[in-house]
Amino acid sequence: MTRMAGTTKGKTARSLLLVFLAVICGGCLRVYASTPEPEPAPSIEPSAESDVDPSVEPSAEPDVDPSVEPSEESDVDPSAEPSAEPDGPSNPPVNYWWAFLLGGGVLILGGVVFAAVQSRRKPAAAQAPVYPVLIGNTHHIGARESQQDSFVLSDISNTELCGRKGILGVVADGMGGMADGAEASAIISQTMLQYFNEIEASGHPGLDLLNMVFAANDNVNRFMSGRGQGGSTVAAVILHDGMLYWAAVGDSRIYLIRGGAVMQVNREHTYAADLDEKAAMGEITWEAAASNPKRAALTSYLGIGKLEKVDRNARPAQLLDGDRVLLMSDGVFGVLTDEEILEAMMYAPQESAAVLQEMILAKQNPNQDNFTAIIIEYRSVSQ
Repeated sequence: MTRMAGTTKGKTARSLLLVFLAVICGGCLRVYASTPEPEPAPSIEPSAESDVDPSVEPSAEPDVDPSVEPSEESDVDPSAEPSAEPDGPSNPPVNYWWAFLLGGGVLILGGVVFAAVQSRRKPAAAQAPVYPVLIGNTHHIGARESQQDSFVLSDISNTELCGRKGILGVVADGMGGMADGAEASAIISQTMLQYFNEIEASGHPGLDLLNMVFAANDNVNRFMSGRGQGGSTVAAVILHDGMLYWAAVGDSRIYLIRGGAVMQVNREHTYAADLDEKAAMGEITWEAAASNPKRAALTSYLGIGKLEKVDRNARPAQLLDGDRVLLMSDGVFGVLTDEEILEAMMYAPQESAAVLQEMILAKQNPNQDNFTAIIIEYRSVSQ
């Protein structure tokens, strides 16, 4: 509302200024038009010479009507010299320079006032810091009959929103082996985006992101009520004030790519993670952990009911110029190695996303899962 009010005030000031200039200029023109112009002297055409008969002698006296009495002669002072100009109303010389000077002064004054009004207006981006990013994404059905992945990005062109809340990215992977996976992932993406856009920022993006995850879980639980078992994973990030906040549920991944190295920042909620932890503690062998047929089973996902496992960073991670954040479903990292993913990151974000897709499709996997990836490259304000 403050931004709109400032814009309205600026438009009103400019309108009043234009009206003022129009009135002054109109007054100058009116004065200019009402100034009497000197009447030009009547031009006298030389009369044509009359034909004169040389044989006719001029009469000595003019013919006079005796009935007409001669007019009285006016008193004439023979010593007075005749005036050089005929009598009549005098037209003083008109100087138009004052009109031009006044008009120029008004225009200069108007320019100064306009510049002052403009200088008081602050650009929208100056009201809050805005963090430029470069975006790339790929979203493909793979070899499946339906698309159960979904993703959203907040509006990076909305400078006011970016300044207050940052940038939101979400990838959700509906669980294909369960009912309504596509609907569940779509509910998650849209719920989190709506929450991000409409709920007032708390000043703690990490907590806001966590609340979005729980709100999305509540909506999925309501949707799945009476429909059977179903749900979706989610990987979400907020980039705000040069910091990275993330939250993840399920096995979708979040990578931070920096200086030619790739690092997974979230912990996956799969039975494999639990088995590997038990193996590290010596409770089972590594062979038993690696060969367990339930390794890929999810231990947490949205729609599970009460959500008990959410992986997130308690403290935000400081981003450096050129850092990339990669969110992806298992249709990407389940096919490509980290080395292949890093190779695709050598290009601009959208081109990198296209290279990821080409790499995945080149594998020609007959059971290729849906795959989705979002690439967000952070650029510092100084760039």
